[in-house]
Amino acid sequence: MRPFSNTRGAAPVRALTLALSLAAVPSTEVSAEELRFLVFGDAPYTDEQIKELKDTVAPAIQNAEFPFLIHLGDMKGGGESCTDALIQERYEQLMALLPGRVFYTPGDNEWTDCDRPSLDQRYPELERLDHLRDLIVSWPMILRADWEYATQLEYPENARWTQGNVIFATVHIVSTNNGREEIFLDDIETTLDLVDARDRANLDWLRAAFEKARNLGSYGASADAVVIVTQADVTKLESKNREPCSAAVRIGCDAFAAFRDQLLRLAADFKKPVLLIHGDTNPFCLDKKFGGNTAPLLWRLNALGDYTAPLPWRLNALGYHSKVDATVISFNPFDPEQPFEITSLTSKTWPNETCP
Repeated sequence: MRPFSNTRGAAPVRALTLALSLAAVPSTEVSAEELRFLVFGDAPYTDEQIKELKDTVAPAIQNAEFPFLIHLGDMKGGGESCTDALIQERYEQLMALLPGRVFYTPGDNEWTDCDRPSLDQRYPELERLDHLRDLIVSWPMILRADWEYATQLEYPENARWTQGNVIFATVHIVSTNNGREEIFLDDIETTLDLVDARDRANLDWLRAAFEKARNLGSYGASADAVVIVTQADVTKLESKNREPCSAAVRIGCDAFAAFRDQLLRLAADFKKPVLLIHGDTNPFCLDKKFGGNTAPLLWRLNALGDYTAPLPWRLNALGYHSKVDATVISFNPFDPEQPFEITSLTSKTWPNETCP
């Protein structure tokens, strides 16, 4: 596997567009109760969704005053071949929603599933991951210094930033059991070695986010909340085997166990609100079952996406809801019972109060 490029050679027109958008970047000097942001993921998959994104969702995003948007991965359907042209087109569509202020964590549809035998054009998944990382580092973020934006060395998709006295971090965890299953075109041992390395890096990044949250200000003040974002639903077991992955068991194991355990410990120790956001599964829901008694201030949001919507819109030919929408998240540190308020952007619906 070739190393990904770490240059930021953006095209002049892209650089000009982002430079012009800088004036619109809101300052973080707002009270935490005013913090609102957007999450979007598992879309667009179809021509119908692309049209709805262009005609309805994108204008709604751009006309509202949100400081940033997070895309949860799966910016294309799993049945579409992962061509350079398609990946580039979808990535540019997403970055244009809020130029310079879109944070993206990869989905399995963009790389781990690109070697599926059913696809017209198949690609080695590691090569597609390199391609995604090249895109990420070549598309500059335009953020004020007080966002304290940082990315992890060798893992540019893992980002961290600060808004409204809240720490945000993306962590690259994908479905297909975090890349441990269905390895068709790459060397299996090499692929698993890289998954192991990414797992270790993810745990380091998660620890660093909470360390930053505990020491946010120059006087040792802590953040009001931590928001952790993944593509995969880490609360769900994707393997029949509940045994955590290890040096001895690398396939057919619970690839999310170590991350779950560490997140629960860190959230319990933090003793302030923590929100885990993910996509990839259904339904649209928000609850605290995942944290349970171990981490009672840990919330889990399964954001809108994955071909579904909260209302029974017309079904497409595959039997899925085709409605596209973004998730609006508001944080209020003065409401300990319900610090996170969630709704959809265009349809104005609310998540289920319990998750499966």
